[in-house]
Amino acid sequence: MRNFETIDDVIFFAIESEIQSVEFYNRLATAATTEEIKSLFSGLMEEEKGHIIRLQYLLDHHLELGYPVLNHRFSEEDYLPHVTPSPDVDVKEGLIIAIQKEKSAIRLYNDLAEVTQKHELNKIFLLLASEEAKHCMRFENQYNALIANQ
Repeated sequence: MRNFETIDDVIFFAIESEIQSVEFYNRLATAATTEEIKSLFSGLMEEEKGHIIRLQYLLDHHLELGYPVLNHRFSEEDYLPHVTPSPDVDVKEGLIIAIQKEKSAIRLYNDLAEVTQKHELNKIFLLLASEEAKHCMRFENQYNALIANQ
């Protein structure tokens, strides 16, 4: 597992994670059997693409923004979901993994916000954490509805 030395390292990891989420949500949207599920995954996939754009902007402008030094240990293992999807993931399993992915992203962005409290980056990371929390809530609501209908 990787340990991150700079904020750039963590942002690069966040971009990788967001790209993986986009690919996973696209796979689930393509395999969805209802328009509701397809729309859910497609919509959140587009929102994750927006996160990638924001994070890439931060990487592209890191010299201008002057990031603070990391005083917190960031490790890849702390921000990865604990379940790996099977090749033939169903909607229920997909929702569980999506919830874990979003919770990992929330934790990452909140931790980044913590280490950048006195920097303009703080607001960006708090916004990303908030958006990921909304995604998580949508997935949890869909999961609960799916369970209730079984």
